[in-house]
Amino acid sequence: MKSSKAQLAKKEFLDKGNKLPICVNDGCNNTVVVREWKYWSFKSECGSCTDCRKRKLYKIIQGEKIIKKGTKKTIKNDVIIHKKDFCENNNGHLGFSCPVKTNLWSNFLESLDLDHIDGDHMNNKPKNVKTYCKLCHNRKSKETGDWDSNKPSRRNIDI
Repeated sequence: MKSSKAQLAKKEFLDKGNKLPICVNDGCNNTVVVREWKYWSFKSECGSCTDCRKRKLYKIIQGEKIIKKGTKKTIKNDVIIHKKDFCENNNGHLGFSCPVKTNLWSNFLESLDLDHIDGDHMNNKPKNVKTYCKLCHNRKSKETGDWDSNKPSRRNIDI
């Protein structure tokens, strides 16, 4: 039976001693969801945290979204959701202003991405990840060269 490119990419990833990143959310120790093995592309959250966030299975405590221990059987501790409900470029810190007003994001939560500041998609430390709308994320990526396939932090897959 012939192996698919995705299966070969997964094998290469693991054979090189790599491990899946841990979920970005504070208190969660689960591995992230694989978006696409073929490109070593991973989401920043585990499946349980993503499900709880999207279904609003959390409590807001002192301004933080908290998934309580046991909400799902894979949630072993209280977890603080890192992804914001707005574009963090609302203050223009990227050198341009977000075109969407913060109070309008409640209808467009699926249009928010998590960006890895250092470009390393394996580094899911919360201080390395910002929430940006797709407009700001794409512009930032183009202006900083994040989309450059020759940059040192790009995924290097030999298939």
